[in-house]
Amino acid sequence: MFVLCTYIYFMQTRLIRVGNSQGIVLPKKLLQQYRLSGEVELRPTAEGLLITPVERPARQGWDAQMQAALAAGQEPEGELLEGFSDNAFEEGEWQW
Repeated sequence: MFVLCTYIYFMQTRLIRVGNSQGIVLPKKLLQQYRLSGEVELRPTAEGLLITPVERPARQGWDAQMQAALAAGQEPEGELLEGFSDNAFEEGEWQW
């Protein structure tokens, strides 16, 4: 049972068996409200269990991955646009 206005304020659910563990199913509205998807962080608090989204900065770990690839003997690819030219576009007549 839950009360729903703009946000979900109260809900009861049952634990369900997931292999040797137990879990809960969270409604879509609750997932959207708290922006939960992919990885989440679980933190025990005095009031109960706090579930928060894991937010990683863009490109986090890219440098370490590149260094590991280089150490493994992989070569970086050439320039992405190497061999492409826009000279014909720049030199041509424009028509609107």
